[in-house]
Amino acid sequence: MNHEIEAKIKIVALDPVAEKLKQFEAKFLHDVLQTDTYFMDTNKLLRENDCDLRIRREIIGNEFSALITFKGPQADGKFKNRAEYETAIADAEIGMKIFESLGYHKTIVIEKKRTMWLLDGCEVCLDELPELGCFVEIEGPDEDIISGVLKKLGLHNEPHISHGYAAMMSRKLKQE
Repeated sequence: MNHEIEAKIKIVALDPVAEKLKQFEAKFLHDVLQTDTYFMDTNKLLRENDCDLRIRREIIGNEFSALITFKGPQADGKFKNRAEYETAIADAEIGMKIFESLGYHKTIVIEKKRTMWLLDGCEVCLDELPELGCFVEIEGPDEDIISGVLKKLGLHNEPHISHGYAAMMSRKLKQE
């Protein structure tokens, strides 16, 4: 996907949302462990321009994979809306060495457990992050469809979070 539109909601517990997904016969995709390593350039232009650069390592069952992702600045809209370019790489460690050789440095590492579902053309992710808590991310083709899924799941009146996990974790670490 070259563009992402997503809603992110902080919740107390994942199980009630998982039960609603089952009630609506959402398709369970898989459980995944993700480790996201974020990078920044020396001049902090990525941050200044509201962009992210990361390498994601995933473990699904016994399968390991890695992705490079660039996220552009957020556009206006009801939900988080931005360009996203992502591609698989064979070796996350080599990818990190390439980024570091180009002058990027690691800023933060985020680990999360994610359960992925498909409902009404939207990817619904139930995320658990050790330091931040539980979240639901709904990514879909447009705001109306995402709004419909939020309503089905009883989350349509909950506040939306426009920041990514890296920004949330950075703020948390600065407070400690």
